[in-house]
Amino acid sequence: MNVQPLIQLGQQLSGLAWVQGPGGNLSVKNSQTLAVKASGTRLGDLHAPDALARVPMQQAQAALAGDPAARVALFQHTPRPSLETWLHALPGRYIVHTHPLGVLLLACTRLPAPAGVADVPAALPGRELALALLAAGDVDAWLLRNHGLVVRAGSARQALQRTRALDRACRAALGVTQHAAPRLPAIAAQAIPGGVIAPLPPQPPGRPSYLFPDAAVLGAQTSVAQLTIAAATAKLALDPRPGVLATPAGERWAVARHAAQLRDVVEVVTAHDWLLDQLGAQAVALPPAMTAAILAMPAERFRQLGSAG
Repeated sequence: MNVQPLIQLGQQLSGLAWVQGPGGNLSVKNSQTLAVKASGTRLGDLHAPDALARVPMQQAQAALAGDPAARVALFQHTPRPSLETWLHALPGRYIVHTHPLGVLLLACTRLPAPAGVADVPAALPGRELALALLAAGDVDAWLLRNHGLVVRAGSARQALQRTRALDRACRAALGVTQHAAPRLPAIAAQAIPGGVIAPLPPQPPGRPSYLFPDAAVLGAQTSVAQLTIAAATAKLALDPRPGVLATPAGERWAVARHAAQLRDVVEVVTAHDWLLDQLGAQAVALPPAMTAAILAMPAERFRQLGSAG
């Protein structure tokens, strides 16, 4: 199976405007094999060794259908496939799941999805989300509330065109120009015992907590009275997952175990801040119960604690 078009597609959709940190996932399949992004891998790095997981198509379909043995075996492959491998078992040669900023803007409001796009309510990443896509109908694009976009296509080029067109449509619905996007700040990393930190722009108090899953996973906030090295060190010692230290006044630090993970946090928080700035009172956050459930998922814990971030 030729995966070069998939690798090129990942590079074309690797910018902050399309995915943040290690988010998003792509796949191509034939009747025997599903090639899908490995967990924790950036879309722009699909050319690297172990960046693509290859799993038997029959096993992926059996897992989606509810076979417990297939479900266990699916995520025992090395490299470990994306936690969203479930949705890549759906029919379609190419399936592309991204977090375009224009789509996220619309997905985090109560405005309707573009015409011809299935509107999928917020659901837990993984099998629950894949089943929600199946239930939404036989379409080629799904808007995932508080999450992102899934498209399927017969070619990588068609998948790219469809993704870009829907991002433009969502931006137009909110009056946001095609080129509007956040600027990634310079990361002034500082080593601390057990990890690294970097300052983030202050955040006004009282904003909604998390708009989309990666904001909860990689931008999880820990409240502290003051930003100190001791507080950051203690945070990593008690909970090694990446996240954000925040004071009541809105001062913030990104905290992680290594530089690659720190970059993930900064990208996700930068996108999340921009969405909140653009949406204002229109913003609809993830329900707190769903946020807690996402953080407790074994697959998300693997992504938080795995060597790839």
